[in-house]
Amino acid sequence: MTTTITSVIGGGGLILLGMWMMTDGLKVAAGNALQRLLDSWTRSALRGVLAGALITAIVQSSSAVTFATIGLVNAGLLSLSQAVWLIFGTNVGTTMTSWLVALVGIRIDVEALALPLVGLGMLIRLLARSNVKVAGGGLAAAGFGTFFLGIGILQGAFTDLGPQLANLPDGTDWVSVLAFVLLGFLLTLATQSSSAAIAVILTASATGEIPLVLAGGAAIGANLGTTSTALLAAIGATAPAKRVAAAHVAFNLLAGLLALALLPFLIAVSEVIAARVGLGDDTPGILAIFHTMFNLMGVVVMVPFATRLIAVLSKLFVSPDEEIGRPRHLDPTVVLVPALALQSLSLEADRMKALAFDLAQRRLNGMIGSRNRLHDVQEGILKLGLAMHAFIGQLSRQPLPDDDVESLADIVRAIQHLQDLLIASETSVAIPDPAQAVLKEEWQSLTAPVSALLAGNEADPGRVPEHARRAEEAYQAVKKALLRATARGQISPDAADTTLVQAQRLRRAADAAFKAERRLAHQRDGLEGAS
Repeated sequence: MTTTITSVIGGGGLILLGMWMMTDGLKVAAGNALQRLLDSWTRSALRGVLAGALITAIVQSSSAVTFATIGLVNAGLLSLSQAVWLIFGTNVGTTMTSWLVALVGIRIDVEALALPLVGLGMLIRLLARSNVKVAGGGLAAAGFGTFFLGIGILQGAFTDLGPQLANLPDGTDWVSVLAFVLLGFLLTLATQSSSAAIAVILTASATGEIPLVLAGGAAIGANLGTTSTALLAAIGATAPAKRVAAAHVAFNLLAGLLALALLPFLIAVSEVIAARVGLGDDTPGILAIFHTMFNLMGVVVMVPFATRLIAVLSKLFVSPDEEIGRPRHLDPTVVLVPALALQSLSLEADRMKALAFDLAQRRLNGMIGSRNRLHDVQEGILKLGLAMHAFIGQLSRQPLPDDDVESLADIVRAIQHLQDLLIASETSVAIPDPAQAVLKEEWQSLTAPVSALLAGNEADPGRVPEHARRAEEAYQAVKKALLRATARGQISPDAADTTLVQAQRLRRAADAAFKAERRLAHQRDGLEGAS
């Protein structure tokens, strides 16, 4: 029994090692091809599923593809919709391991295939170090050999366990089925690889002593266990990445529950299909069909609910920047009515201005206690600008009166000025220490009109040009005072340069605020005149 247990542990370890070598080797050998595949094959639901299935089948790791997908969503390279269909496809692609075990690992002389693959693969790896892709292919070949070597060791171990396995329940009671579901789940949780768990389950079933219903329950549990990978990958990730992880959990739970509810029926259908395709009563082959069938069934069932699922997920885990960046006044239904669309854009532009002015004012006053919070606010304002640009793009596709075109131009330029304001005030613009003693009054004369501009002037818009003029005059005064102080030796040239850069940023912030205010005021006047 001790020898059998060590063989199970060692065989499982070789399967995991082989999976790791295959995954890493194939990813290196494929190079940028997988990234290009993702870019071009996720533009529709069907293509997304096919891409997820194909990539998972290639790299032999749904966990790796799940991590990669969440990483791409984190980086903003994939949308939630693209990622969801890709994740659905990975569950189909992971069934390739079932077929490898059923058609190759169980049916051939493992040593005759595995040992030459390990030797040849490592030889290629050693001789082709200068060619990364060829070396990756060698590592993948050695991984395949190691994988099948582990299958062979497990075969022997489970054969020795035959008498003990013969005492298992027949699977007619749901308690034993649920116990095997839990076993499959824990096996995937422990190995962090559903492919490895499926390989172990199918190899154990080859003894013929494990009832098909129980083995099918373990396969369902292995699928459910992959949700742990998505949940781990989502820890500390962005809100979109957490939504992808939630979609992965939702799909696997739905597919698993359906497969569990229809377990006896699906096993019976799998047996019929196996007999028709020449697999007869081959248990691993029947389980491979079952594994593929219930994952495909999950995708088919999800199709009518996917749009609703994506809509629900998009409202979960909303981050501060997303909350700010979601337009409150823009509605796609008003695009066909230019007058209403312009009113909505005007309201959204005023909101963006208020947010940008407030953030710049806080930075100007040194209120940077929570840098992460201020960063989230800036990201949200920038996202709001992008959403407004998209809305303007939709609106401008139809013929518009000249007055409306001019109003749109004002809003576009106002957005650009507000973005420029955010850049100018991205960090604190406090006066550097060396300049405080010689420029205190001049610096206050500069910050005062900038602060007045950012405070908002709806009550007295006529003073906006005056504040802008005072800011420009104060900037010129600061520059002259810096030159005098440097010439007198009161401040070093380096400190003078640093101070001048800060003053230029204040001047740029004042200029951007003034221009944004002017553009939006002009646009509002145009709307009032049109009404």
